[in-house]
Amino acid sequence: MANNLKVGDNFILDVKRLGINGEGIGFYNHVAVFVDGAIPGEGHNVEITKVLDKMAFAKTLEIKHASSDRKEPECPYYNECGGCNTMHIAPSLMKELKREILIESINRYTKINTRQFEIKPTLESECFKYRNRSQLQVVKNASGASVAMTKANSNIAVSINNCLVQKDTINDLNNKICKLIDELKLSIFSYKTNRGIIRYITIRVNKKNEALVCLVCYEKNDKVKELAKKVAGLKNVIGVYRSVNDSLDSGAEIIGKDIELLEGKPYIIETLGKIKYQIYPNTFFQLNSAQAEAMYDVVLKACKLSFKERVLDAYCGVGSIGLYLAHNSKEVIGIEYNKDSVIAATENAKLNKISNAKFMQGNAHELLPKLIKDGITFDVIVVDPPRTGLDDKFINAILESNVKRLIYVSCNPATLAKNLNRLTEKYNVNSITPVDMFPNTALVESVTTLTLKK
Repeated sequence: MANNLKVGDNFILDVKRLGINGEGIGFYNHVAVFVDGAIPGEGHNVEITKVLDKMAFAKTLEIKHASSDRKEPECPYYNECGGCNTMHIAPSLMKELKREILIESINRYTKINTRQFEIKPTLESECFKYRNRSQLQVVKNASGASVAMTKANSNIAVSINNCLVQKDTINDLNNKICKLIDELKLSIFSYKTNRGIIRYITIRVNKKNEALVCLVCYEKNDKVKELAKKVAGLKNVIGVYRSVNDSLDSGAEIIGKDIELLEGKPYIIETLGKIKYQIYPNTFFQLNSAQAEAMYDVVLKACKLSFKERVLDAYCGVGSIGLYLAHNSKEVIGIEYNKDSVIAATENAKLNKISNAKFMQGNAHELLPKLIKDGITFDVIVVDPPRTGLDDKFINAILESNVKRLIYVSCNPATLAKNLNRLTEKYNVNSITPVDMFPNTALVESVTTLTLKK
């Protein structure tokens, strides 16, 4: 049906479900209308702000009927910041909605009958103080230096002094480092002039509250070394790096390729279960340590290991999942494209005195067939791909491998569903466990268990 909506149109919209970006979705003359801040079950008086071929976007003029699960967001920056987008929804409802987002993705992108397997309740997390890492821009205000979030869908910096989803240690250090920047009269980088020294502060914290700080600069300056010494003297800080990042590309990584340790130890150690992991400033690692441990327990249980199995850990990163499974496996082989991650995974195996795990650098779709051709077969494959999901070549390799058990750890319901559409050519879906890795957002991770069809 044609989309006859126009910008400025005004009507009452019944909100039916929650979108993957946290927006409410309703339908007007069969056209999907997306409304930020709306909750399923509510009625909103809306005004259309943007129209595309098969959808439209609107803003709320008035909430005609509010959900009983609507609450006042605890964060004072909530309407400006954009870092969280579902804090106005009660956690009990969000637990259900994350599960529904997963089901909706499968129904939309596949012909799989979700009633034929178990979709478990969402694995809950603490709502606040869960993030173990921050990467925040430094800005200059009338009162001095401050860290800032970038407002959603804009380049507007919103100064904050206390992020509710970050660990207290991170908030405390960000504020103290900004004061030190002011004391030393270090200039702060401006995107208007492309001048200044300090651009970002990144902080990683482990369960022991040990912190690793990286000062990201636009250019080198000896005063940053003085700043690093003072930062190293702050409570909980065990190491301070400097990284130079002169890229003006908005999509570039925050930590640049030029990175050096200025003070203290080069890494912190995080523990998940019995496994220790060395974490550097630029190491990929789960941002919610407690929930990562809970999710890895789901993976471990799904693998059904009995110390006899060989496990392939694809997209293994620093070996976080593979090492978690190693004690219950005969052997774990990890495959990762990023060379630095492979080195880190090998270091983590040595740190834990794990001798039955090894890690290989390369493309999974090339290495899996080669390993099988060389006589190395697998009982279980665990995949944990990026948001883009598995590529077609690796899916083909999995289908040709005939491995009996496949565990898919996903951070994107849409790409998971699209991949399941292919994988179910030879595999049955046994169960899916949604995981709330990022409370106060609509993001949902999941663990899917598949077995080879007989």
